[in-house]
This record gives sequence, C-alpha cells and structure tokens, in this order.
Amino acid sequence: MILTYRAWILLGVGGLVALIGAARPALLGLTLLIDLLAILTITVDALTLPRAAAFRVQRRRERVLSLGAANRIELHLEHTLTTPRRARLRDEPPPLCDYDQREFILMLQPNQPAQVAYHLTPRYRGEARFEDVFLRVEGRFGLTARDYRLPARETAPVYPNLLQMREYDLLRHRGRLQQMGFRQLRLRGQGTEFESLREYTPDDEFRRIDWKATARRGKPIVRDYQTERSQNVILMLDAGRNMLAEVEGKRKFDAVLNTALMLAYVAAQMDDKVGALVFADEIDLFSPPQRGRAQVGKLVDALHDAQPRLVESDYLYAATYLAKRWRKRSLIALFTDLIDPDASRMALHALGTLARQHLCVAITVSDPRLHAWSQQTPSTPSELYRRAVALQTLDDRLAAMRTLERMGIHCIDAEPDTLVANLVNYYLQVKARGGL
Repeated sequence: MILTYRAWILLGVGGLVALIGAARPALLGLTLLIDLLAILTITVDALTLPRAAAFRVQRRRERVLSLGAANRIELHLEHTLTTPRRARLRDEPPPLCDYDQREFILMLQPNQPAQVAYHLTPRYRGEARFEDVFLRVEGRFGLTARDYRLPARETAPVYPNLLQMREYDLLRHRGRLQQMGFRQLRLRGQGTEFESLREYTPDDEFRRIDWKATARRGKPIVRDYQTERSQNVILMLDAGRNMLAEVEGKRKFDAVLNTALMLAYVAAQMDDKVGALVFADEIDLFSPPQRGRAQVGKLVDALHDAQPRLVESDYLYAATYLAKRWRKRSLIALFTDLIDPDASRMALHALGTLARQHLCVAITVSDPRLHAWSQQTPSTPSELYRRAVALQTLDDRLAAMRTLERMGIHCIDAEPDTLVANLVNYYLQVKARGGL
C-alpha cells in the first residue's frame, strides 16, 4: 500500500489538530476524534483497493516491428472495477529503442476497458523484448494506492522497415508517390516494349508513327510503349567491416538493407525478377532472382537477421561466385562503402568485371556530419583538424566515385533519408529508357 499526497495532507492536518489539543486540554477529546476519523478514513480507503486478479492487460502490435520506423504499440487494459478510479499505467519497452511515451494517467470507469497507445522506434534488428506492464490504482477516496505487475512479457522480431512498403502502396493507389520522393512509375508512351496503337495527337513524336497501321486506317496512328517486364535485379549487399559504421545512429548496413528491400518491392510491382547476394569474406546468402511479391517476402525473411561482421570483404570472390551462378543480364545494385580509390580498389575491380555483362550501380550512404563539418568555420584547433579530415574524406570518396563513373558504373551517394528515393528513381529511369 502507498499513501498518496492527499493522505499526507490529511495526516498533516491531523497532526496540526493534535498540537492544538495539546495546547488547549479542553479540546483534547475533539482533536483525538478528528485524528481517529482521519486514520479510519485512510484505512477504509486502503480496504477498497482491488486485487491483482481484477486487471488484465494485452499489448497489441504488428507481428513484426520495423527498424527505424515509428511502430504503434497499443495497451488494452480490462478490469472489473465498480467505481471510477484514478490510475497510472506504465509499459516497459525494449532497451535500445526510442519511444514518445510509456507512462499514462487514466481514469478507469466501471465496465469500460481502457486503451492507450505510443510509438516505438527500434534501433537494431533481431529480437526486441518487452517486459511486464506496471499499474498503480488509487483507492475510492484517492488516499491510498497499490502497485500491480501485470504479465505481458514477450519478444517481437525486428525486421527492416516494412512500413515504408505499406506507405508506398497507399500513395501509389492515390497517385501521390511524389510525397515519398518517387517519380511516376509508368508514363504512357515511354519504354521500349510495344503496348498498343492509338490515333495521333499533336503532342506525339513523329518517330512513333506506325506507317503500316496509318496506311490501313487512312489516318495517322502511333505506337504506345511500356517499360519492359521480367527483367532481373540483383541486390548485392556488402556485410564487411565498412558497413558497421553508424550514420545518424543507424549502422550503414541497416540503412542499405532498408533501401535494398524497398527496391525489391518496387521491382516486384514492375513484374521484374529480384534476387539477393550477401557477402563479406565469404558468401552469407544467395537467392536467385524470382518474380512476384512472394519473392519479396522470402527476401525479407532471409535478410532480416543478416548482420555485418568485423572482417574484410572479398569483392572479387563475390563477383566470381555471382558470375558462375547467374549469367543473365541484370541490374546489379552493390550496396557498399567507398573510402578512396586505393582502399576500394578491390570493389572497383569487382564492379568493373561485372559491368562487362551487367548494368551495375554502386550505392553508398553519405554521412551528413561530414558535409556539415567541411563547411564549418573553425574557431579552435580541434575544429580546424575536424574540417580538414572531413574535406579529405569527401574528396577521397568523390575520387572513388569518379573512377567508377569512368568505368560506366553509376554511383548513388545519399543520406539515409533520401537514399531510397534516389535509388528507386534511378531504377525507374533505367526501365523507362530500356537500359537493360
């Protein structure tokens, strides 16, 4: 049992009355009666505290939590109270997770369950462990309270960000993909795969006129094209030591994993085949390209627990392994980190080898702190040194990217917030111009 501040005020008033009775013996009997009533009231209030069996809590959430996204967590509290009670509910979310709120003030009404919600943002993949829920309920008069520990311990798997896929679907159906930074997925008349014939309009290009159909119908007829389908996309993820570096509190590997799965989801929507290869000093996973949303689900299940390791990545071995097991021309997206031309020599050589047969793109995560430090006016020697290091690092990365571009390999270097949009837009451009 816990005494609330109201009980302490009541006891304080009783003590003051007792002092008055001690000073005036004629009022002693009255003061003792008042003190006895105060103690009796607190005792009666304590007897009205409910038992633990009167409460039951249920935590409601998605089957899996999404990394780096605000996941909605609901607490549903059922009770058997017959009178209104003030209460305080507190959840124990997993460690290393951010949340906007975990403690709630409630007024429990008879025969009415209570429900509260907060948002949880995991900062790691794997298993997130929730602890029991704690509840404090006051007595009928609000003078006493009791703490309850309600069983709610459970674990939830933390996957790469799946909520952005739902947002993508929602905005695509509403025609508002620009809100996510994406361009229109399919523009009528673009692409290289024939779709249909229609009458000529003044805005059409002359080269799209179908002269045979024009001769048959006696009026100008043009061809409409659409983007090619059933092409191949391979996600090649570097799980070596370079991907352990953190950007904005998140490992680079986690950032590129979210991006890779989003690209897989968009490619599946375009009816392309998607596969994945995860490597470090050896091959951790290879899933040949397949078509359909089911393949995206397989990739999510296979990649959700992939972790980078403190080893040097063997890019040539990964490229050789892929060349032996997949020969069809594909868009190969290598998610890695480029330090400088010398340190990234093996990665550049491996991409150059793959680029002879495939269309390759290198995706790296840039650190916004480097750009901020490089533009900062130093006022101390440490700030001057930091700016010099930032400028040198940015110049080295730029040199490595220019080397790739001279080899005909496109590079995407963006911050985590814009990486998905930049990569998906590049993929759509490739589809629109028939780059595969």
